[in-house]
Amino acid sequence: MVRVLNLHRLAPGAESYYLDQVVSGVEDYYAEAGESPGYWLASSNLLGLDGVVDGDDLRAVLSGHHPETGVRLHRAKNRKVPGWDLTFRAPKSVSILWGLGEPDVTRQVAAAHDAAVGRAVAYMEEVAAFTRAGRNGIHRVEADGFIAAGFRHRTSRDRDPLLHTHVLVANSVRAADGRWRTIDATALYDHARTAGYLYQAHLRNELTDRLGVAWTPIHDGLADIAGIDES
Repeated sequence: MVRVLNLHRLAPGAESYYLDQVVSGVEDYYAEAGESPGYWLASSNLLGLDGVVDGDDLRAVLSGHHPETGVRLHRAKNRKVPGWDLTFRAPKSVSILWGLGEPDVTRQVAAAHDAAVGRAVAYMEEVAAFTRAGRNGIHRVEADGFIAAGFRHRTSRDRDPLLHTHVLVANSVRAADGRWRTIDATALYDHARTAGYLYQAHLRNELTDRLGVAWTPIHDGLADIAGIDES
């Protein structure tokens, strides 16, 4: 079965890979020397984070610290995972349209992709933002949302067109009592498939509204743009 959303745990220091991909300026980006900067999304403003991702801020939140004060957000003894990578990939035909289209088309495809990613992450915040409280984490409690950064990439590691976004979700959430704790990741895995389907559906709707494209029949949550054949 094709997975429409890839989800995996980050290793300590893994953020360096995403930060190292970012170009130093717009000239480098258009020369295909790297990727565009990351951006804060979801409920990152809980820690005053907004706009373009600063590397030091990302390292701080993934290590469990406040990005401004450096104070540790929580004292969890079992915090071995800095966060998770939720990777949203556009269908190949969408990446082809994005990579070979005129500039206006390219911008519309990227905007549609970003909107679909945002909607899927908002869904995950609604249904999967939980932590544990009480002795030995006996109680599952709701959290305010995620601290998350998106990194939109345009190619695969083989350098072929592949429009996709890595959403890095830090392993720190704020519970209703105002205390910061680690994420109960069970719900992330439980809802990953649905979030992937939602991303794909929202992407199709956005592209139909923006560019009037038609689609092949949906199979396992995926469809391609009609008229762009396999070859």
